[in-house]
Amino acid sequence: MMKNDERYTKYSAFSFWEKKTYYNQIYVFLKWLNLEYPGFNTWYDNLFTENKELKSGREIIICEKEYSIAGIAILKSTEEEQKICTLRVAKRYQRQGIGKRLMELSFEWLQNDKPLLTMHSTKQHQFRHLMQYYGFELEQKNRNYYNIFSTELVYNGVLPAKKILFNRLERIDIDLFYKKYVSEGKYDLSEFVEACIHCWYIREQQRRIVMAK
Repeated sequence: MMKNDERYTKYSAFSFWEKKTYYNQIYVFLKWLNLEYPGFNTWYDNLFTENKELKSGREIIICEKEYSIAGIAILKSTEEEQKICTLRVAKRYQRQGIGKRLMELSFEWLQNDKPLLTMHSTKQHQFRHLMQYYGFELEQKNRNYYNIFSTELVYNGVLPAKKILFNRLERIDIDLFYKKYVSEGKYDLSEFVEACIHCWYIREQQRRIVMAK
């Protein structure tokens, strides 16, 4: 599908060999989402089968311009949920109507013009006009939902309750801090929690520095 010099294509429409190529290109385009969503790379990989086919109920719409990816929409459609999981437009192509076109193609595929959409709170200003244009309603603000120190904004619905899950390193941290505080005769819970949060904050900054290289 062509619009001006833009080409919009569904991932499912690519040939077997094209899928092998676009699987990598799409990830490279979106890899910075690992900064907002730890584990994004694993989530992305789980969208596909071993042969790089999309799993049932999934679609990716790709906009290409000047022989490069200009925008991406990742979609989910099941009996329980119709959702725009990811919507991104390259910075140099923003404010050119690509986001709107991706939204409209997403509505068409989902057969729903008010699907669930979530975004990191830092993106609210960037997407505010788009949300207003399509009448999306902000219904929920979830703190620490996908990542500690972050807030996820939820439009046209709510996310299920989620327990905070700690990874292996975080569990080791908690155990070490607990033993240290007990051995020092400290029992101030707020001080204990503050030490844990400080440790995770430092680790998050280090992870962002690595990702930025």
